[in-house]
Amino acid sequence: MKNGPRIIVNSDVLAPAAMALLEARGADVRQLGTHASEAEMIAAVSEAPTHGILVRSTKITPAVYDAAPDLCVVSKHGVGYDNIDVAAAKARGIAVLRAHGANARSVAELALAMTISLLRYVRPLDVALREGRWAQSAFAGRELSGSKLGIVGCGAVGSSLVALCRPFGLDLRIYDPYLAPEAVPEGVGRFHAFDELLAWADIVTLHCPLTQETDRMIDAAALARMPKGSFLVNAGRGPLVDDVALVAALESGHLAGAALDTFVVEPPAADHPLWKQKNVIFTPHIGGSTRQSMERVAVQAVENIFCILDGQAPPARCVVG
Repeated sequence: MKNGPRIIVNSDVLAPAAMALLEARGADVRQLGTHASEAEMIAAVSEAPTHGILVRSTKITPAVYDAAPDLCVVSKHGVGYDNIDVAAAKARGIAVLRAHGANARSVAELALAMTISLLRYVRPLDVALREGRWAQSAFAGRELSGSKLGIVGCGAVGSSLVALCRPFGLDLRIYDPYLAPEAVPEGVGRFHAFDELLAWADIVTLHCPLTQETDRMIDAAALARMPKGSFLVNAGRGPLVDDVALVAALESGHLAGAALDTFVVEPPAADHPLWKQKNVIFTPHIGGSTRQSMERVAVQAVENIFCILDGQAPPARCVVG
């Protein structure tokens, strides 16, 4: 019989190092599938007094809190926390934490890989070869060197992307209204108006959280401000981009391509018009899914839980709300 705190783990597989931390503390772990429903979460927290939730994808709502009167902490296995009702948690004295920065390098690497693939038309060339066409001269790609890359959001991921891009000779500029002046990476320009970055950049890449302010920040008007032939990369949150407007910009030829790791609805419908677009790269929300990143995130998420349960102050960067 476990004599430690009861922790719900919303993950099919948790990194062994994180499981070892839970076992070392004698935690009574109840594991749910990564995509467990809200109803399944409510049932799990209702089975016995529950002290912590380590959550990946399941929505954590007031109904979950009400079913777990002993709950002290919700710890996100990741960075984005739009699936957690933070205001309702705060009203009940429940801490909400995230693994800030733990997956930044992995997400930034994916964004860079997608950007290079877009500029070199990797997807349409791959499709052409599979269809028996030797399209060697059909697509003239472009180099990163000399291109203008606009990074929206310069937190842990955005600043990691800056570091990765430096050797490529890009002109790098950022837009982040909440970034302190001293935190702007050295040698990187800063726009104070979002529209100015959109009009300037050859490539726009999104690395900001989903809030009321950023929801559909890339809409039809924003896309129209981007130069004809430019590219969009979204490795942030799906609803940052109005997918209907994105399809229109791609079909008209205004955008030369896009890369999406996240979507408004996940997974997108099988008949979504995005699938018909040619120079678009899709990945199933795996920006942080490397072996190294998954271990760092899981360990940080578990450590965050025990900071709260032990009455210690968690790292300030991990505190939400």
